[in-house]
Amino acid sequence: MSENKEIKKAALISEITRREIESLPVAYAYATDCLGRAVETVGNQPLESTFNMDNSFFAEGLSLYRKIFSKEFSFELVVEGRQIEVVPDPKNLKETEDAILVWTNYVNNAFRKGLYKSTQHHIGSVTSSIEENSAIVQSYLIATHVYSEVAPDTGVSMTWGTYTDEVILEEESWVIKNRRLDVISTNPISAVAKLAVE
Repeated sequence: MSENKEIKKAALISEITRREIESLPVAYAYATDCLGRAVETVGNQPLESTFNMDNSFFAEGLSLYRKIFSKEFSFELVVEGRQIEVVPDPKNLKETEDAILVWTNYVNNAFRKGLYKSTQHHIGSVTSSIEENSAIVQSYLIATHVYSEVAPDTGVSMTWGTYTDEVILEEESWVIKNRRLDVISTNPISAVAKLAVE
């Protein structure tokens, strides 16, 4: 009888662990969309800059990233099978650098350069393969980037892709150490095309 209880307990712990791990991509999407709303921040900042910390959306995005990323986090962008860049690049990261702040500024700079007024990252089809202290998580992405009134483009820019996350147990929390985005397609949908569909 006690053996059955132990099996059930282990299964429950395993299910709780799986839920915690598979919630990371969703938390990432929310944190990223905080930066999408940080329209009052100043872009083109050095990647270690703390200039925008007073902005509540920027601060919230950074705070959430700190909960879901390893201190040694890096992000790899791949388009049509070609590696475009790795941020921060572990080969070039100084010991004193804050990898999570670097990534936060990278995302915020990209959103401000794109002249977006908001973003929405949809995450779906999340699957995971869990070992004792590590896991691989895959999820599908549909990202909507809404152009602001001052942007030369109108409507939205849509991106579709697949995230692959290397997740580790760090200080008793599951966090993403490495994240890879394989972009399948990026397409603009102009406001004119949107109105035609409506």
